[in-house]
Amino acid sequence: MRIPKDILLFKNIFSVLTSEAENSYCPIDLPNTCRNATEITDSCCFEYPGGVFLQSQFWNYKTSKIGMNESEIVKELGPMDSFTIHGLWPDNCDGSYEQFCRRDLFIDDVYYIMHNGNFPNTKDLYDDLDLLWKSNIVGGDESLWIHEFNKHGSCIKNLYSQCYERWNENDEKEEKLWKERGVIDYFNVTVNLFKKLDTYSALKQHNIVPSEDKTYTKSEIENALQESFGGKKVFINCDRNNVINEIWYYHLLKGSMLNEDFQPLSVNELGKKMPSSRCREEGIKYYPKGYFPKGQIPDGDKRGQRGVLRIINKNTGNSIGIVIKDGHWMSKGSPANYQLIKSPFGNYNLRSRLGYCQITTNNELACHYKNIQQASQFEYDSETGFIGYSNSYLWGSSDIPKNTKKGTISIIKNDEDDFKYVLRLKFISI
Repeated sequence: MRIPKDILLFKNIFSVLTSEAENSYCPIDLPNTCRNATEITDSCCFEYPGGVFLQSQFWNYKTSKIGMNESEIVKELGPMDSFTIHGLWPDNCDGSYEQFCRRDLFIDDVYYIMHNGNFPNTKDLYDDLDLLWKSNIVGGDESLWIHEFNKHGSCIKNLYSQCYERWNENDEKEEKLWKERGVIDYFNVTVNLFKKLDTYSALKQHNIVPSEDKTYTKSEIENALQESFGGKKVFINCDRNNVINEIWYYHLLKGSMLNEDFQPLSVNELGKKMPSSRCREEGIKYYPKGYFPKGQIPDGDKRGQRGVLRIINKNTGNSIGIVIKDGHWMSKGSPANYQLIKSPFGNYNLRSRLGYCQITTNNELACHYKNIQQASQFEYDSETGFIGYSNSYLWGSSDIPKNTKKGTISIIKNDEDDFKYVLRLKFISI
């Protein structure tokens, strides 16, 4: 049985498949992602290594101006009674993640893809994006969509063009159109999953509602959301003022992403790379959209912090070197000045006077890129000052450079990375 091309878009396509051994099909007895006992090489039917799908949601309450009316607030922050979409991220089974995987898939215009008439039903999908997928920057919604697909969608192998060619082997479309189809499906699947995870209603059922003065405990919020998520614990995060601002729902996936068979996964099941929440145990605030606490004003200067990068021995905690302007390190000398710049859509960019920093294809730190599109996004722990990448805060080096010699520093992505020295990268403001 072949898969009719007209049921591929926006349908649960694999529920109709049989176990016939033909290349056009996905087997119906595939295990959940990250739960396979043997290697599965069919990347159209089984997502790997990004087998943990994280659906992240924002609660943004701050508007760009004080005193906006409800319609203005909804336009900027989404419905008053709804969290909004941040993205759908394919984390690896070990808790790390890939990002910006294939530049040949990158997009720079969502509106055109949704309105060019190449595929049906996309204008309605665009309306959903416009309402529910909101940036924290005025006028930046489409920039966020582009960012999310390029950073995360380009890493989902189920959506690569060769899979669409396989399902539609009698339809001779250009590869460009199959790439468009993958973009559309990424957004559609994300919106569908978001609509099933109604955070606002789940909290409201337990009398947890936005308030200017009431506070909640971390366990109250986690328990309410766990009940609505099949008994699986979710991850909640807060801003520096202990105001709830983000929820993460983890899933495994059965079959292709296009089948949308997401299986809830507890944050406790992520192992040693569990995320760390900034929410305190008590006194968590959940402000209404449009509310400005006394003394707070709309966000202003976002040029970032200025500082230096020091190399710390993980075992001793001692500083053993400094990072120079090109991203290499030395055991002696003067450190270069770096800017730690908050990215508009999460995480941080690093920049020296030579340019932006990137993690290269061989996992080394290099800082000489002029275009921000080439900049990697780093994590930053404001309490320790440590810099991380792809959910890892461990760095490695094969040698300690002596005298005036320079060394390379590489991000450690998994346990198999074999470095003589395990290090931390620490940002120190100046």
